[in-house]
Amino acid sequence: MSLTRVQQRLLVYATKNPDNGCWEWNGQIANSGYGRIKVKDHHGELRMQSAQHASYEAFIGPLPDGLLVKQTCNNRLCINPEHLELFDPVKSCSV
Repeated sequence: MSLTRVQQRLLVYATKNPDNGCWEWNGQIANSGYGRIKVKDHHGELRMQSAQHASYEAFIGPLPDGLLVKQTCNNRLCINPEHLELFDPVKSCSV
């Protein structure tokens, strides 16, 4: 399996923690404590995106409208796709 460019960039900025399975983000961190990265949107424009959102889209697939991505491990810096799940902020529950 060959990795996409976004997958490669995400992995360059992550350290895999063997104790908890988290892929801990080492790139830019927002004031909120979550990682962030610049990625191209559907129109080819660069924009800032949360690292967990970028990881979800790169390793799992498109994010449905209105849903957010959260870490099941409660580690704000984790981008391991196995630790990510969709979250509906309106319903305040996981999907």
